[in-house]
Amino acid sequence: MKTNFSTGLILSCGGALLAASMMVGNAAAADDHWKFLIKNKSDHAVLEFRTREDDDWSSNWINNRIEPGDTFDMDFNTSEGSCTVRTQITFTDGSRFDANVDYCKISTLYLYEDKLRGE
Repeated sequence: MKTNFSTGLILSCGGALLAASMMVGNAAAADDHWKFLIKNKSDHAVLEFRTREDDDWSSNWINNRIEPGDTFDMDFNTSEGSCTVRTQITFTDGSRFDANVDYCKISTLYLYEDKLRGE
């Protein structure tokens, strides 16, 4: 069978474009982490932000306290696992609470003295 040069060139270019688009798609998927803002709406600084997986609390996700009125950029560096994760907040006055958070659906997490709210 005789192959037309222009048809072969079009097929080669089409294959290259398809491969390039797949690489871009994979790069975008790799950057698809659970990223969100934490806004401290309480009267106390937040000392600890922990999540619970397999019946154990994580280490503290924040290095510095989040003062009242401050905002913190959070990135879990993953989007694997269950969207709904038990989350524990500890304040400078010693109070703490925990609640389930659906991290797949939030862009901002508001922290109050005894509750949190995501949107």
